[in-house]
Amino acid sequence: MVEKRQNQRIDCAQKCLLYHADSGYNGSIMNLSISGAMVKLYAATTGSIKPGDTCSLILGNDMTTSFYRYKGRIIRVNSTEVGLEILEAK
Repeated sequence: MVEKRQNQRIDCAQKCLLYHADSGYNGSIMNLSISGAMVKLYAATTGSIKPGDTCSLILGNDMTTSFYRYKGRIIRVNSTEVGLEILEAK
């Protein structure tokens, strides 16, 4: 299989919040690179999340104490995982 990624991914297990369409989803970042992330959601509730949608990814599980926020675009979705492209850091 030919690797299509342009940037190396780093495995991790960082807690995160994924915000999409005014809803927050708790999860963990499975892997991370300069250009994207794979997020495993704790609840299988990805029904309204579609490829091409925009979202925000917050490192940590508390928005009031987390200071890394990334604007992203959903690239792929399955029942418990979301792949996203990082568009900008805030």
